[in-house]
Amino acid sequence: MKKHRTEIGALMALFVSVAWAAPIRTPIAGSSSHAVHPAGDEAAEALVDGWIEALGGMETYWKLRSASFTLTTEIWDPVSGRLRRARPRYVTIARLETGQAARIERWEGNDFIQHGFDGVAEWAVMNGEPLGPGDKDYDEARYVSGDVFYWIGLPFKLRDPGVFLHYDGTDADGRHNVRVTFGEGVGDHSDTWYYTFEEGRAMPVAIGYREEGRQNISRTYWEDVQEVDGYVFTGRRVHINADGKIWKVLVTTDFVLNPEVDPEVFRAP
Repeated sequence: MKKHRTEIGALMALFVSVAWAAPIRTPIAGSSSHAVHPAGDEAAEALVDGWIEALGGMETYWKLRSASFTLTTEIWDPVSGRLRRARPRYVTIARLETGQAARIERWEGNDFIQHGFDGVAEWAVMNGEPLGPGDKDYDEARYVSGDVFYWIGLPFKLRDPGVFLHYDGTDADGRHNVRVTFGEGVGDHSDTWYYTFEEGRAMPVAIGYREEGRQNISRTYWEDVQEVDGYVFTGRRVHINADGKIWKVLVTTDFVLNPEVDPEVFRAP
């Protein structure tokens, strides 16, 4: 059962002060010390594992067998601070024997678009008419299907095969830098993500990303931690520009954990 919004504030404070701010446990093989980070990329893995541990371990993620939620992209005007437009996407995901399946539906003006992945093949439909290779919504169906699974599954998805964690040392403030890259066929493998961890806090204090062909690192912060029947996820991923002004927010609402879903839902209409 979903927590009421009044309870979410208290829950967020609880996680920030107790769980996500908990000491990071990063033992070195053959040592009982938790104070020193391992060398090389093992340090990156230890930092991510500490984040996962603070949320209850991978057992938390295995609770997610299926889910439905609304993922709304809000575009903001950084100058006025006003919301320019919002585009909701209605998402259903599930773990099937064939793999991770997803169905995403949205309106674009008068066009109703449905696309997804059934664990084997991608598909897309606009206004009841099938789309194929060369149509944007078809070409993006497999990536978008993986994307909605990935973001609702963080930080657990950072330990997936094909997700590579690199330790880039510390910054001038002594914070640990973890760089995340992706193998071929894993999401948008051309993007690079950057997570910054303070010593003694499980959740990263800063998150950035660089898209293919760009030099600048875009910055984000995450807020509105939610818990539904023991599953924990971030409700708002806020993107800010170089001046620290909000220009985009990805909002997750109406989250239902483990609804009964007929596998036919994930096949093309």
